[in-house]
Amino acid sequence: MISKLWPPETPPRPGEASTLTAALSQPQPDTTVCTVTGKINADTTPVLRDALAQARRDDNVNLVIDLSTLTSMDAVGLYALFEALRRHNLGGGHLAVVVDSNSQSLHELHIVALEAAFDLHPDLARALHACARSRTSCGPAA
Repeated sequence: MISKLWPPETPPRPGEASTLTAALSQPQPDTTVCTVTGKINADTTPVLRDALAQARRDDNVNLVIDLSTLTSMDAVGLYALFEALRRHNLGGGHLAVVVDSNSQSLHELHIVALEAAFDLHPDLARALHACARSRTSCGPAA
């Protein structure tokens, strides 16, 4: 199991207005999970982009972006997620997003946009199950 914290060796400073961390882990074969905590905005989006780029370099077919601990996200963050989807689709594999559709921390329009474009799940276990199913359904026939 891999586990990395993004940005590396840069913990948030107390009282900092905009903080974001993205932890990468590999809880099952061929799947990287990027757990995003904090606020995604113009100041913190580079952290998210760097973590998602690192996740692609891990050579795992599937990617789960876990937004369940997100405190807020603006349109710049939404754009970064669409960018990740486009790049992931170019390489193949399954991309799932964990988000609470009743979350008060995400704007309702952002949730609607995520629902329209991503494979959304209410928790990490279901997202991982969807990735495992996609791996077996896309694999060679026995």
